[in-house]
Amino acid sequence: MNSPAIALFISLCLLPISVGTLGQQASEEAPENVSFIQDAGYGYSATFQIALGDLDGDGDLDAVFANMHARSEIWMNDGNGRFTNSYKNIGSEAHGVGVGDLDGDGDLDIALSPASDSEASRIYFNDGVGGFTVATHNLGDTSTAANSIELLDAEGDGDLDISVYYFDTQRHSRLYLNDGSGSFTATNLRLPGMAIWGDIDNDGDSDAVCVQHEQNGSGYRVFVNSGDLSFEESQNIAARSVFVPGGADLGDVDGDGDLDLVASGGNSPLTVLVNDGLGVFSRAPAGTSSMGMGRIALGDFNGDGAADAYIGCLDYPKLIGISDRAGSLIDSDLQLGGNDMAGIGALGDLDGDGDLDLFVAIYGQGGPNQVWLNTTE
Repeated sequence: MNSPAIALFISLCLLPISVGTLGQQASEEAPENVSFIQDAGYGYSATFQIALGDLDGDGDLDAVFANMHARSEIWMNDGNGRFTNSYKNIGSEAHGVGVGDLDGDGDLDIALSPASDSEASRIYFNDGVGGFTVATHNLGDTSTAANSIELLDAEGDGDLDISVYYFDTQRHSRLYLNDGSGSFTATNLRLPGMAIWGDIDNDGDSDAVCVQHEQNGSGYRVFVNSGDLSFEESQNIAARSVFVPGGADLGDVDGDGDLDLVASGGNSPLTVLVNDGLGVFSRAPAGTSSMGMGRIALGDFNGDGAADAYIGCLDYPKLIGISDRAGSLIDSDLQLGGNDMAGIGALGDLDGDGDLDLFVAIYGQGGPNQVWLNTTE
């Protein structure tokens, strides 16, 4: 996840870190500091999600904006973290977006879910230099309201399949299998809740942790892939789950080589579920601080080998939680931007300097989306 000119913002340095708590208690040793500066803003539509990928094959990360009230946009990176609108707009009003090589030809394509249940989720094939053509087929999911998209190799055959979360009365995620050429077939697999995909038991295939909507009892249900697209529920974790699209992510928070889960806690502390390496989760001790609902994205901002957290709050400035490598997240004291409602942002090395930057989606105020460059020493 616009035709206006680029709106540049004045770069500003943020406050230095102090050791507080962001939903979890800190360990005794303070983690490495992080810092970001706001570089520029792009687009003037309400962007629900941003996806990153090298769309034109020049070695840097470009951006796709899935916009709610306008066509989705493709913005090209100059290699230094500055973006130009390609004006190669696709689709119509959109929610979710995923970028990956869907037809196996070596370039990155786009999967887009609409913001209306009168349209189906569609595929856009890349011509290799950042031009896109809509596929003749679609996912055929016009009867339900598609929300977010994840790309994964569900059956281990080397191509990317699609998982779509549907915000309907059932609140379920459905899997679509790729035939290798970018043509997708719906499976009968419907996982309850919003599926977050990753290899949680380190056996080489994709498993799912499903965040439950409050109306379905809250909590987290874990489904382990047996390798033949047979998913077995291995855990049902009774922990607070405040539903928000993009409100959970998998990453190695404690630096032990497996995937842990961090999820929004609403006005309660963040939920952190620590993996034992075999796909069995336990809840990390809760701290005392709280935050509003937010979108979660995990990545190593300070290069210490553990995943930190970006929290795109819905009614507060965006926050950064720093891992203490023991399963806790420490408040960095950074507040990124104002109170604009965040969409689902993206992490990636936007300026080619080897660290993770932020592309913050601005949903509630109609943009502009914000680039924050990592300046951590």
